[in-house]
Amino acid sequence: MVDVVSEYPNANLRGKYPYGHPTLYLEGDPDMPLPDTWNGVIKCTVLPPRDLYLPVLPYKAKGKLMFPLCRTCVEEENTEMCHHNDPQERQLTDTWCAPELLLALREKGYTLVEVHEVYQYPRTSKYNADTREDGLLSAYVRRFIALKIQASGWPPECDTEEKQAKFVENTLKHDGVVLDPTKMEKNPALRALSKLMLNSFWGKFGEKTLRPKTEFLYDYAKPIALVTDNTKEVTGLLPLRDECLQVTWKPVEDSEVSLPTSSLLHAAYTTCHGRMQLYKYLDVVKERALYHDTDPVAYISRPGESELPLGTHLGDLTDQIEEDYGPGSFTTEFVAGGPKNYAYKVAVGGDVHNIKVCIKVRGISINTSCDDLVTFDNLKVMVMGSRDKITVPIPHQIARLPGWRIVTRQSTKNCQALNTKRRRVDVANTVPHGYNAWTMAPEEDQDLLEVMELLGDA
Repeated sequence: MVDVVSEYPNANLRGKYPYGHPTLYLEGDPDMPLPDTWNGVIKCTVLPPRDLYLPVLPYKAKGKLMFPLCRTCVEEENTEMCHHNDPQERQLTDTWCAPELLLALREKGYTLVEVHEVYQYPRTSKYNADTREDGLLSAYVRRFIALKIQASGWPPECDTEEKQAKFVENTLKHDGVVLDPTKMEKNPALRALSKLMLNSFWGKFGEKTLRPKTEFLYDYAKPIALVTDNTKEVTGLLPLRDECLQVTWKPVEDSEVSLPTSSLLHAAYTTCHGRMQLYKYLDVVKERALYHDTDPVAYISRPGESELPLGTHLGDLTDQIEEDYGPGSFTTEFVAGGPKNYAYKVAVGGDVHNIKVCIKVRGISINTSCDDLVTFDNLKVMVMGSRDKITVPIPHQIARLPGWRIVTRQSTKNCQALNTKRRRVDVANTVPHGYNAWTMAPEEDQDLLEVMELLGDA
């Protein structure tokens, strides 16, 4: 399993970002720019290919971000092979960032059907690694990456002055980050702070504005003003004292006020650049990919087949297994039950007789209260379909109750294998919703051909 180093800070550092006041082009505008010149966001309709194992364009369906090849299949959560032959049933209409959309159109077989809106920006900005001229967001990233590296101390291999000088030189060359050798000292608090500043930076651009707000009112006229305000929806009234009233409200949609830090364009571009970085790696391993999330990738390594290159700089990949279990360690068995729900066995130091197990399940802390239930074997049984779910006890869950009360109470959580992001073909294989590589064959033979191909690959 490999992991992208600082995926989103790398996107902020190296990604090209548009800025300025955009020109809006609507459908049918004779002055609409050509697709190759697009640099903003585009609302359009595209027809995906039918046989792309790793789709490019995201699409929101059932409240989840999906990567389908057929709109009808993903919206109906179709678990069978796609037989929708009408293009209008398969077309996707959404708003995408230009880099992702152009990759799909130029290289991955997507067809542009209609263009509805184009936001074209007057300028773009990107960090220049040769001249070290900053882009739109790179100066901020370089500042806090430097603090993070310095607060991490010297890497273990930098045990001489020559190696330390080389490390400083390479960091400047590859990432444009200037390190102060006199400040290279472990400081966990400063490291955590700098990491927080890096990861929360771009998120402020897309922060929600429709969040509930709470006010304490001491003037009898103010509750009346809130209740009669058409831009606010009062969701709760709680008298605290004779002279104090707690009021909870939220803005009515389309009437909320933008935050000073809001910039949806740059939030969207950050996630777009991050996905494209990950896609570049997935495109190398293709069907050998077992699992991927925002930045980790688990894939099968075979002799004679391309390996993903490793590195230590922003955007590079690191071997998570060797980092956690030591040099020579590798994964012997991997099972995934859904997003952020997986487990694997590791041969520590390459010794197949010394096996350790790592389990990650979103929302469940693996400890003595559940380590006999949330196990590799149980997750594997659920993925194989022999067991529905496991109810995991949570003896000490911290919960918030009305009236500003915080309690610790007993609770439970269900652990199950649930795959809705892709269509499951057999125990070990999934394909995107809408995938069908055998459209030239008679419809009654297509399912058989899919199974035969999978058996041949095995």
